[in-house]
Amino acid sequence: MRLLFRIIFSMSVMCVIPPANASDNWQPGRKFIGLQAGWGEGFSLGFSGNGDGRRAEYIAILPQIGMDISGLVGTGRWYQGNLDAILEAEYFHQQAPGNSGFSAGGALILRYNARHWRRWSPYLEAGIGMGYLDFDLRDQDDGLVFYPQVGIGANVRLTKNLAFNAGWRFHHMSNAGTRLPNNGINANVFLLGFMVSWH
Repeated sequence: MRLLFRIIFSMSVMCVIPPANASDNWQPGRKFIGLQAGWGEGFSLGFSGNGDGRRAEYIAILPQIGMDISGLVGTGRWYQGNLDAILEAEYFHQQAPGNSGFSAGGALILRYNARHWRRWSPYLEAGIGMGYLDFDLRDQDDGLVFYPQVGIGANVRLTKNLAFNAGWRFHHMSNAGTRLPNNGINANVFLLGFMVSWH
């Protein structure tokens, strides 16, 4: 985790790069593919995820395809940026001692990218998805689950069409009470990845 914080700090130094113009890189319809991967670690919110789901540890693999749906908005204002819509496949491989299993599904993510700098763009994201869970936990039934999630991160553009990213998500898995037990799995998910974009 220290490595991730070092990477994010290093990227924040790039804030000294000159401000972005209303660049052609952020016109509506710009498409991209990407991949994020990382580590998820369960925790309890007290009212949710306080069963054995809090001990979940998993590898996360998230292939993505997305599109800029807004172009550059708010030019010259504090919220200058653009909105991406992302379709994401989600695969989680359980690694906790004494447990094995997986969850696989998909999600729709909306990501707002701040576009104040030429190469550095912090983002906020939120999404919802659904998938199949097979973690064999005592307090969370296997089967159909939902994936509400929120996160923050940053992209660093390496070339016109290639960017590196690092981020954190709060990721939840549960079945919305359709079956019991349904204590939920909450996780901090730390991610690194890249994306390739084109018009």
